[in-house]
Amino acid sequence: MPADAVNYGKLACELNDALSDGRIDKIIMSGSTTLALGIRARGKNNTLLITAATSPRCFLTDKRLKSTDVPLSFCLHLRRHIGGGGISRIYALPFERILGVDIISHGDLGEPRRYTLYIEIMGKYSNVVLTDENGKITDALKHVGYEESRPVMPGLTFVPPRDETRFDPSDERADALASSCPSDELPSVMVKRLRGLSSVTAAEIAHIAAQGGMPLSAACKALTDKPISPVVYYLGGKATDFSFCDYESVKGERRAFPTLSAAMDEYYASAGIADEKTAVLSAVTRALNSALTKQRKKLALFERDIAAASDYEHERILGELITANLYSVKPGDKELVADNWYDGKRVTIKLTENTPQEDAQKHFARYRKKMRTVDNLAQQKAETERAIDYLESVEVSLQSASDVADAEDIEEELEQQGYIRHNGKRGKKPVSEPHKYETEGFTVLIGKSNVQNDRLTKEARGDDMWLHTQGFHGSHVIIVTRGKTVPRSVLEKAASAAAFFSKARLSENVPVDYTFVRDVHKKRGAAPGKVDYFGAKTIYVDPISPDTLFGAKK
Repeated sequence: MPADAVNYGKLACELNDALSDGRIDKIIMSGSTTLALGIRARGKNNTLLITAATSPRCFLTDKRLKSTDVPLSFCLHLRRHIGGGGISRIYALPFERILGVDIISHGDLGEPRRYTLYIEIMGKYSNVVLTDENGKITDALKHVGYEESRPVMPGLTFVPPRDETRFDPSDERADALASSCPSDELPSVMVKRLRGLSSVTAAEIAHIAAQGGMPLSAACKALTDKPISPVVYYLGGKATDFSFCDYESVKGERRAFPTLSAAMDEYYASAGIADEKTAVLSAVTRALNSALTKQRKKLALFERDIAAASDYEHERILGELITANLYSVKPGDKELVADNWYDGKRVTIKLTENTPQEDAQKHFARYRKKMRTVDNLAQQKAETERAIDYLESVEVSLQSASDVADAEDIEEELEQQGYIRHNGKRGKKPVSEPHKYETEGFTVLIGKSNVQNDRLTKEARGDDMWLHTQGFHGSHVIIVTRGKTVPRSVLEKAASAAAFFSKARLSENVPVDYTFVRDVHKKRGAAPGKVDYFGAKTIYVDPISPDTLFGAKK
């Protein structure tokens, strides 16, 4: 998408017209990477959204953001230094995805103080940095250590990133690119060699140059000289891109917007849900993989140590043989050769400078120690295996997450189980609902997470039908019977849905157990989603998406 220096340069002009001489009335953070400035300007309240996470962005929005329950340190820093300050100017650094916001605030004694808030929209390197009038960094949303090529830390002088291997699109050196590569490869070469261009904007500049028979530098100037008339592009009803003016080279339907911020708001409202889900899923997946790796390493260590201590019976036998052959040991003997009555073989036992009785007691002591070690390690191994089994069940739930709420439910479950540490107080979250379908007069409920599986089974009636894949992690499925007999066709559909939301999703002829809810029980202290059940029958089905089986969810 064209969230590049050209479009942000135009956005800076738009923001300057709308917000200059405005006052910063409110500063909140809705997360560790999302910031919102409430600005009163020209008799209107405005919200400037700044996100430095997945799909970084900056624009004015009409949406209300919810603040974190406990203000984050960077938020408090901004409130202290620029809260109540006036915006004197908003601008963009030339051909850089960086906006500068000059602010005049006041110190503790009312003296004027000048700050600049730099908003860097640079993919994973995105950041928000506050500097004083001397260009010194007072704080930043993300601190970058001294080991990096461009450290960003309080007290350092702010230095904008600058790739000296590239040059500005308006530079005449850009003209040589058109003659040095095929026209179909020109946009990708421009992105690599020129500063601040996205592939879409590079394609538009190349298109203008080809249509007008002009050099690339002149085509770039022709594009940037165009007035702001924002559009959002759609394919199949879904927003795919936006730009400050209509790009002729972009295919798809178009819709005009009064401001670039409005166009960006529309685009990210359409694509942002997927972005947010991706961000949450990525974070949870990293935490889950880390926890699984840790537990699997523990399991390997326990198995190694158990193997090393599993010869404890041999130590007992050596002690018994020494005790039984005390009469044959002479002072100064270095070893004892004795008949092992357990296997009928002769065994050589090393002796020490201690008495034979003391050597025997040492073998008995090692026997007891190794036996205790094996018992303790066996318990820890079993606990680790249960943890791995639980985490693998969460992994299945994560693969089936369909929206942000599903991903957040799984994240909260892992927090409750201690696998993710949550910074700050989590606000009260509404209880999420399971997948719900109707078929042939029956309601089918499908759990989205282990915690929801537990709640689903607990709240079901005893005569409702419970289904789960046999031998595979997966969702609990409930058929609400209302006292009626479940026909085979409904049972097969529910079983196919259970197989679809399981680890056997890509298999065929999957065994699915079914029984009444009254025969499903949860042991005290068992992991979320873990139950015992009795009297089950088994049906073999192929996994099929419930949307295909039942149609739209209710």
